[in-house]
Amino acid sequence: MALDAGRFLHPLFARLVRWEAQRIVRRFHRSLADPRHTQLRVLLEKLRRNADSDFGRRCSIAAVRSIEDFRRAVPITTYADYEPFIDRVRHGDSGAMFGPGQKLHMFAMTSGTAGRPKYIPVTGHFLREYRRGWMTWGIQAFLDHSEAFESRILQLVSPMDDETAPCGLPCGAMSGLTAHVQRKGARNIYVIPPAVARLKNTAQKYYVALLLALRCPRLIILSANPSTLLGLARALDEDKESLLRDLRDSRVSDSLDLPPDIRREIQRRLRPASRRVAELERHVVADGALLPRAAWQIPFLGCWKGGTLSLYLREFPRYFGGAVVRDIGLIASEGRMTVPLGDEGSAGVLDLESNFFEFVPARDGRRADDRALLPHELEVGGEYFLLITNSAGLYRYDIGDVVRVVDRQGNMPRLEFLNKGAHYSSLTGEKLSEHQVVEAVNRALADCGARLSSYALAPVWSEDAPHYVLIAEQGDLASGAAPRFAAAVDALLSGLNVEYNSKRSSGRLTALTVRLVAPGAWRDYDLRMIAERRRGIEQYKHKFLANDVQFERQFPALAEFDPPARPGPADERTAS
Repeated sequence: MALDAGRFLHPLFARLVRWEAQRIVRRFHRSLADPRHTQLRVLLEKLRRNADSDFGRRCSIAAVRSIEDFRRAVPITTYADYEPFIDRVRHGDSGAMFGPGQKLHMFAMTSGTAGRPKYIPVTGHFLREYRRGWMTWGIQAFLDHSEAFESRILQLVSPMDDETAPCGLPCGAMSGLTAHVQRKGARNIYVIPPAVARLKNTAQKYYVALLLALRCPRLIILSANPSTLLGLARALDEDKESLLRDLRDSRVSDSLDLPPDIRREIQRRLRPASRRVAELERHVVADGALLPRAAWQIPFLGCWKGGTLSLYLREFPRYFGGAVVRDIGLIASEGRMTVPLGDEGSAGVLDLESNFFEFVPARDGRRADDRALLPHELEVGGEYFLLITNSAGLYRYDIGDVVRVVDRQGNMPRLEFLNKGAHYSSLTGEKLSEHQVVEAVNRALADCGARLSSYALAPVWSEDAPHYVLIAEQGDLASGAAPRFAAAVDALLSGLNVEYNSKRSSGRLTALTVRLVAPGAWRDYDLRMIAERRRGIEQYKHKFLANDVQFERQFPALAEFDPPARPGPADERTAS
């Protein structure tokens, strides 16, 4: 499809796309045609840049001429292997990991879901590759949805400077850095100024984002976590009266406690919008609510769709109508792994131009062996741990993600994220995965015609009756439906996991139960975890499977239900 610059909202952005879009997409597709050649070239380029570093000399990287040489020189690694070197870089000794001439911008911090944050050095090469991957994804999405060219973009980001390293460089989120370095032409298409990333209060951030976005009739909404999109949608309706009043008055309410510079930046962007307010008020009168599906024309939404996050997608039609949801790809602080090239599913092809990839077969959340495979060697249906070699100085780095090959696109596998390898629970050897839990719950919800705002499955230890309890909020699941729902999830898990079925059949595990807790319990828990880890809500990932038998004790039961042993009244144990 030819690009029509006149259809773009901003001329500068139009020129940027006209000059770069087709070239970037063509280059990306060329890289997929011969993955072995592309990967060897990318690998050697990265190794040459850092051969004259302390880590490079330690592994004799300068002598590497082939993939086989590389594997002999560098074993499979984890963050612990790099931590002493990264600590030196954080104190100003870049030669510990990088060769001469490498510019460091910041340290990307992980979300901390597996413990304390990790610090990933962000070099100039890493930043360019990270941005190019996002641009490739975005250009393809825009080309697939022509109405997107007349849209603005709402994207919440986290700050790039949560901390300051001893060397003076910021430590924070990659999304904050990419927003900070956006070109002016591209920045104009985004409704939120980069300064808003500094807001720590989630309600304030949502309010400001919505106030600025409501000026626009057509909107693309992006966030890695689909729960953020739902949070925005709910805040829109809850705050509709105040939002419309502020939009009509072209001001930010004094009741919103904002830093003065952020308030000025937002105020500068507001303009009289009486016609737009009148349009939105008509929707409120007609529907009794203000939801995104009425407030905006939405060409597409962008978020993660795979793994455990698929639960949230069940709620999207209520708020976003029939808007297309496009997976943004497998991305982490360590870089972009996949680029989805269509709307269906969550699978994408590897970003071969940015990183060198290897894969180790996975079984039960652990390495089946240490045999490393290249992309073209993967089998459809196979599950693998992903190893990445990137421009952040990480080589053969196991990020802990398990991916599955969905199918192939030409010479390339298309991969979907399943779960972290650590997201398993095993009371008696059943090795239950978070992916299996989410699939079972989703299917049970569909069969029962129910929905859950959030939940978690947790192990309950007892010498005579160990089992799992599904913790949900009262009001999401009717008491009368809870026993049947428990039975349905239990049966589905037995069908998905042969070991779980064996343990249930032998009595080593007793039946799964459902516990109803106070409304708002999960929101309070998630906000507490966000505060404790000092990370933004955009990066937080709710865990749907706990593997700690102490976990469930922090959720007092209002009522707990066993699955019915036989047809009859529900067995309800009401908490005192």
